[in-house]
Order: sequence, then C-alpha cells, then structure tokens
Amino acid sequence: MLTFLAGIMIGKAMDKKQKKALKRAQKKKKLKKEAQETQAKVGRKMEMFNKLPENCSICGSSFPKTKEAHMSWQVKVWSERQEVTLVCPPCLAEK
Repeated sequence: MLTFLAGIMIGKAMDKKQKKALKRAQKKKKLKKEAQETQAKVGRKMEMFNKLPENCSICGSSFPKTKEAHMSWQVKVWSERQEVTLVCPPCLAEK
C-alpha cells in the first residue's frame, strides 16, 4: 500500500531524500504551530493592558501618566483571573 503525504510517496520504498523531505515538512508544521501559540499568548497579554486601572487599587489616588510614575508604581497582573491592579508608591511603602 502506497500513500502520499506532503507530495511524497510513503510506503515500502523510501529513500533518504524522501525521508529528509518528510522530516522537513513535519518540522515546518511544528514550528508554525508553535509560532501561532506564541502569537496567541502575546495577544492575550496585550488585551490585559486595556484592563489597567486609572487609580491606585488600594487608596484610589489617580495615576499620573509620567515617566517617573511608570517607573515607581507597581502593576500586578493575574492572567488566570483576568485582573490587573495598580499600586502607588505610598501604598507599596505601607506593606
């Protein structure tokens, strides 16, 4: 019984060239699947940025959109719960 897979005849007689082509096709398929999974993960994480609150999650002080604030405020992301919290420096100091 002979079968065709990725344009290659699979059966009793398969030479080195055909085996190499089959391995190459399988590797390409695997890499494509991994790339799609990685892209999906990145997409899910980028969606979490839309959930970033505008105020401190503990005291409610507003988040100034400056470089200093971005470096000093703490962002916590829980992917499982689809939740993002923002904590200001004074609240961090109280911990």
